[in-house]
Amino acid sequence: AGKNPGGGGGGGSRTEEPVSVTRREAAVSAASLALAALVTGPAEATPPRQAFEVPADAFKPLPGTNPPIMYYDIKGGGSTEGGARPGQRVAVHFDVKFRRITIATSRQGAGVTGGVPYGFQVGTPAGTPGGPFIKAFNEGIKGMGPGQFRRLLVPPEYAYGNQQVQEIPPNSMLTVDLELLSVAARA
Repeated sequence: AGKNPGGGGGGGSRTEEPVSVTRREAAVSAASLALAALVTGPAEATPPRQAFEVPADAFKPLPGTNPPIMYYDIKGGGSTEGGARPGQRVAVHFDVKFRRITIATSRQGAGVTGGVPYGFQVGTPAGTPGGPFIKAFNEGIKGMGPGQFRRLLVPPEYAYGNQQVQEIPPNSMLTVDLELLSVAARA
């Protein structure tokens, strides 16, 4: 009596009670986890990013762009001189919008982590290794310093041109929000 009925070869004896307690603990733990999942409810969505309404007459033309990329500095800056220089590697957060709908962003999974920054080498042609995916990034970064946040109204010549890309028709104007996070000390 008191021996483990299926006890294979250990020769030791165990009472049934510790096995029952272990099963009971497992059942209580499983029930607690299930109850906790019900009590906490569904995960809440990440709150939307703050919307910035910029009056159309507040935008200024970005020097050296033709047709002009229009820009407005939402945070910091106010200049198109200085800042990141050609050949420097930068990290940015961006949102590309078509008709007020975000179609590309580096802020996916914002919340705790804030998304994954996008890096490129300033001045490298768009669409080539190390360069940005649209020309507007190379132009729009001019004069920006780390921490600066800028909105760009981008004509097709600095976006996707006469190409249709996903739901963006050819020759479409885009809105790009660009936040410069850092400039590498060396390329």
